[in-house]
Amino acid sequence: MKKLINLGCKLNQYEGYCLLKRYSGAEDVVVVNTCCVTHEAEIKSLKKYRYALRTFKNATVIVTGCLCRMYPEKFSGAHQIIDNVARNALIADVLPTPERSRYFLKIEDGCVSTCTFCVVRNVRQVVESKSLEDVEREIGWAVAHGYHEIVLVGANIGLYGRERGLSLATLLEHLATIPDMPRIRLSSLEPSFVTPDILKRLRDIPFCRHIHIPIQSADDEVLGRMGRPYRAADLDMTVELISSQFDDIAIGADVIVGFPGEDRPAFERTAEFIEQHPFTHIHVFTYSPRPGTEAFTCGDPVPHHEKKRRSRYLYGMVREKNYAFRKTLQEKAFDIVLEKTGPRCAGLTDNYVRVLLERCPVPGGVVRALITDVTRTQTTGQVVPDGTS
Repeated sequence: MKKLINLGCKLNQYEGYCLLKRYSGAEDVVVVNTCCVTHEAEIKSLKKYRYALRTFKNATVIVTGCLCRMYPEKFSGAHQIIDNVARNALIADVLPTPERSRYFLKIEDGCVSTCTFCVVRNVRQVVESKSLEDVEREIGWAVAHGYHEIVLVGANIGLYGRERGLSLATLLEHLATIPDMPRIRLSSLEPSFVTPDILKRLRDIPFCRHIHIPIQSADDEVLGRMGRPYRAADLDMTVELISSQFDDIAIGADVIVGFPGEDRPAFERTAEFIEQHPFTHIHVFTYSPRPGTEAFTCGDPVPHHEKKRRSRYLYGMVREKNYAFRKTLQEKAFDIVLEKTGPRCAGLTDNYVRVLLERCPVPGGVVRALITDVTRTQTTGQVVPDGTS
């Protein structure tokens, strides 16, 4: 019996699948891959760990991930604790086989940003990138194993290659030279790395028209307190630049609500910014103080109920924007990477719309489908004749 309990980001998920594969020859192994980016993630990680100990009494329970690097003492009952440094050494030559139709490819690890709220730099301190050759080799491996979409992931993919004298632009330029490339998606890209050069190079590859940028706030004072290296005017130019380069592009964002110093007017400035720009989806984090960060000393002055109110407001706004965006796609055809098969299956367009299909003509892979109906809760499509690959 082999089981993986994954929490956290796409990078963490990649590493979890790699570690599980490393132990593929062992018997009865459960890997709990933890996260510590928020207090909620910490609580979930500890609950999953206790669940694993309680449920799989005869298995070897291995704990890894960011939380056990911060607080190994919280996992004293585990059979083995593998922190991020040791895990990276263990999985250096492992290529995972994730249980999904899209392949998360780790291109770099580590972050050197000085955000006052974030613990990532504390647990992933060293920037390490794969070589161009290793990235190309892994893409070839993924394609050979039936994956039709590659998602480039990392702690901060904009830092790719800096220790090698390379850059994300260098990588994209290299990918453009590889024949028969599958479609490529970026997991998340810091606003400071969204440049005309990067966008130009994205146009030279089979790029999924979907960019997710962690803006965190659109209030200048809050951004300064967060240690973010840009202001609202910069974000405005970034979103406008993305929109001008790609038709039908989906733009997502991360936002933190309730950061110390975010009063009602500051939140309203962020909400107004999101309302005025073409965001199609959003991930809202309710701020939680993390020990070891600069902002921890500021306390947690915004009441929890107010954070939840702000979160609900933003989600409600973006649901309507997402619906309006999907309506513009009706009667257009897209290649869809299938997620599930059966009498009724679903998959993702390149611009991050999940489409339900009445029938699946193939057991997996990619289909060409026309979006036929859009409601507030779902998008439905019909396979175009001879539109399978």
